[in-house]
Amino acid sequence: MTLEDMPGRIFLDTCIANFILDFGEQIHDGVAVPPQVAYRDAADIEALYNLFLVGQRAMWQLAISPHTYFEITHTRNESRRSDLDLWFQELWQYWRSTIDTNNDLPNFIEAEDHRVRTLGSGFLDVLPDIGDRVLLCDAIVYRCELFCTRDWSTIVKHRNDLDGLPIAIVTPTEWWSRVRPYVGLWV
Repeated sequence: MTLEDMPGRIFLDTCIANFILDFGEQIHDGVAVPPQVAYRDAADIEALYNLFLVGQRAMWQLAISPHTYFEITHTRNESRRSDLDLWFQELWQYWRSTIDTNNDLPNFIEAEDHRVRTLGSGFLDVLPDIGDRVLLCDAIVYRCELFCTRDWSTIVKHRNDLDGLPIAIVTPTEWWSRVRPYVGLWV
């Protein structure tokens, strides 16, 4: 990978929004990871901490989807749903301001046409969950370079079956490994 290949627009899967909510102090403030946290979770916390720290200068464009909100509204725990709603609103305002300042994003009609064609092609049917297909489709419509997820059972597990996808599916740790060699450019 070269600097020109560095991802600038990254789509955050709903599970990433949940994870950031769960570990916000560790990811945003550098608070120590609780000792009972599993290794893979701790690695993703550290990766997101580093990515967000570098992102303050690298100016990543973090995308989410209206479908993210649909998934959040189906959170069963009312208190958690309320917290996720507030977090979503913050992410959504950020993404909307990004959309408003970028001319490379499709208008509503173009986006819907692309969604219909992509979902109708059956190419994403390898993903067992329709919600995952919609989110990945939105990431493609938004012209993201990466789709960041922690969903190992229904997305990461099937990513090799999606050859030819114009977007890479990565975990936070994998995203960080792509960025790490170039950190010196931003800090």
